[in-house]
Amino acid sequence: MKAGENDPGWKNGEFRNTSVAIVEELIARTGVKNAKVLRGIFPEDTGSMLSDHRFSLCHIDVDVYLSAKDVYEWVWPRLSVGGAVVFDDYGFRGTPGVSRLVNELSILPNRVVLYNLAGHAVMVKTG
Repeated sequence: MKAGENDPGWKNGEFRNTSVAIVEELIARTGVKNAKVLRGIFPEDTGSMLSDHRFSLCHIDVDVYLSAKDVYEWVWPRLSVGGAVVFDDYGFRGTPGVSRLVNELSILPNRVVLYNLAGHAVMVKTG
């Protein structure tokens, strides 16, 4: 995790309580057949495995500013026009870094940003 000054109350390493085996078991229980677990910090460790792909949806649920920014910056050039990035934890007191990032990005061109009361910001690429 990349907790920093934009993320008061967070510290690095808080979400190390999982494993590839746990994630694969959850996938198996859902019956999903076309999932692949990429272990590591994204995009540094695993982004190169997907760099030739295009995307229509990216759900970012990383809780802190720098992690969300790194994923966004990696996926945005690969996102199709009409595609969406969903930022989880937008507008929550405990995740001010994610809210700050979305607010910074929302003024840039070629996007429409929608906010919902469930704590998500959805950024749609318009051109």
